[in-house]
Parts: sequence; C-alpha cells; structure tokens
Amino acid sequence: MNNYGSLIKKIRIEKGLSQKNVYSGIMTRQTYYLIESNVSMPSFDKFLLILEKLFLSVEEFLNLLDPEYFPAENQLYYELSHAVFKKDKAYLETLKQLADQRYQTTKNEKYYHLFLITQAMLQINFTNEETPQNPSLQQLMSPIKNYLIGVDKWYLYELKLLNNSLYCFSPSEAIALGTLVTDKIDPLNQIETLQDTKLRIYLNLSSLCLNYKDYQHAMDFSKLAIANAQSDYRLFEMLIARLNHAIAHSADTSKQLTPEIAKYLDILETLDYCKIVEDYQSILQSNQIN
Repeated sequence: MNNYGSLIKKIRIEKGLSQKNVYSGIMTRQTYYLIESNVSMPSFDKFLLILEKLFLSVEEFLNLLDPEYFPAENQLYYELSHAVFKKDKAYLETLKQLADQRYQTTKNEKYYHLFLITQAMLQINFTNEETPQNPSLQQLMSPIKNYLIGVDKWYLYELKLLNNSLYCFSPSEAIALGTLVTDKIDPLNQIETLQDTKLRIYLNLSSLCLNYKDYQHAMDFSKLAIANAQSDYRLFEMLIARLNHAIAHSADTSKQLTPEIAKYLDILETLDYCKIVEDYQSILQSNQIN
C-alpha cells in the first residue's frame, strides 16, 4: 500500500497526462506532488476524483496496486466458472484453498462466500456425498442465503453473489431468492452492470426451472428476462428468454415442437451457437417435446 503514489504517477505517464491534467480543479500542484511521491495520502473524495481523471475504477486501481490482496472479483468468479465448465477438480481445490487463505488473512466475507460456492461446486460435480468433511449443500449455502435475506438492499455484489451461487441452492431456495430481486434492489440504480446481472439471474432461473420441469416458474422468470432484455436491447438474452418460455409452455401443455421453438433454435444455429443448440435439444428430449 506504500506505493500508491508511484502507481498513480505511472498510470498518469502511461496515459500521456501531465500532473496539471490530473490535479487541476482538485488540489494544488504541491499537494498532488506529495501524493505521487508517496509522502501523503489524499482524502477519499480527492482519491476518487484523481481516479476519475485517470479513467480508472477503484477496483481496477486496487487490483493494480496489489493483485494478491485485491484480486479482481470478476476474475475469481471467471476462474471458478471456467474450472466448473472444464470439470477441473484440481483447480477447484486450489481455488477453494486460495479463497480460504484470503478469508483467514483479510476476514473479508466475500472470500468466505467464494470458498462456500467453490466447495459446493466440488460436491455437485465430483462427490455428491454428505460427510463430516462435506456438509450438505443446504448447510454450505446457509450463510450465503442468510446474508442475502438479511441485507435490506442489494447492490451489485449481492446480485453477482446470487447469480454465481444459484445452482448451489435447491430449486425452491433459488426461486425464493430470485423473487426477492425486484424488492431488494433500488429501482433508481440503473448501472448497466447491475441491470445486466439482474437479467442473467432471471435467465438462469428460467433455465434452472426448466431443468427441474417447473414450467410455471420457468415461464414467469422468462417473462421477467424478456422485459429486461427489451428495455436494454439485449437481443441474445431476449432470444434465450423467449426460447425458455416457449419450451416451458409447450412442456406444460401440448408437448409439441412448435414453430416458435424451431425458429429460435434455427436462429441460434445460424449464429453458430451449436453447443447451446445441442443443450436445448437435450432439454427438449428430457421434456418429451417432439
């Protein structure tokens, strides 16, 4: 943390900015010089203004300052999802140990949450056994569920936490938490990343419900995803949401491969989403739609 000023200076020079470009309107030249020299630290409001001039987020700056102590949160969850996708048990074990070490060092709850989700993914994908060393998924996820329920308002972290842990909950718990999204977030908070995460929660819930043949909830969450995708002009997400809704409706009624379902699958295939089409073909088969 002692080299914060040197990092600010390095970034400023790399971006081709003069000292005046940064300190102008914020502080005096002398005060800014002392910051870049690691002699003094700016107040928090001044620090935010400096980062604004450097076109940096706080998370990005902290990650550049000390990537081990401040790893990019998105990177950690990307590595988790990548390991799950590749069925890489060894890396999941490594990530679980890393999360535990970070939690023991920093006592930051986000690393505890990551530890719990990683352990849950290990059990879902590799053990499926409840032992003293491997508590049930309900026990594992209880701290995360209690945290999400106990928070009055959800911000970006809470939405990402729910989205990353959805498949670790039982279907009824995931649905119950999903129904809280609208009430828990501030309707005035229109940050794009937050709205995008909310949309992905609804999409994932519609897919989860479809997998468990809960067609009514699959249709309900698909409608919410469609509404959010329409407002943000997200064509791919809208396509997936409409496809989930059409499959759930058909599975709940006629069991027929409707022209609507065929149309959406053709579009996905044309766009070269072959793996996604294969997954949906399996869903159609498991729901006896033909």
